[in-house]
Amino acid sequence: MIVVGCIHILLHGILQVSYVLLSLSRAFGENMLNWARESINLIPPQALTDAERLRFLNIISDAASGSSLHTITDRFGEISDVCRRNKTVQDLVQSALRPHDLTFAVVPQQLS
Repeated sequence: MIVVGCIHILLHGILQVSYVLLSLSRAFGENMLNWARESINLIPPQALTDAERLRFLNIISDAASGSSLHTITDRFGEISDVCRRNKTVQDLVQSALRPHDLTFAVVPQQLS
């Protein structure tokens, strides 16, 4: 979801997404960083370099540590370029982060 936020920067503006990510990181701290790490590791290396992954995680970590909205917004602006590098990268990222199809099973209930 965090990385999906990066994609939404294109649609909703860096400031709004930065504010949401900053709020979530401050509210959930280390859990947010772990969640971001798990999410970003789903993106294949063809779309995102190790340096880009690390930079994104550092931004989230700094947000959780109390960095200002202005500082975070500027840094998200830099990393958002990754999201719009080209159509192939956009497709790879969106495909990696798209929820897998859910399979539901109907459990028969016993009649009383």
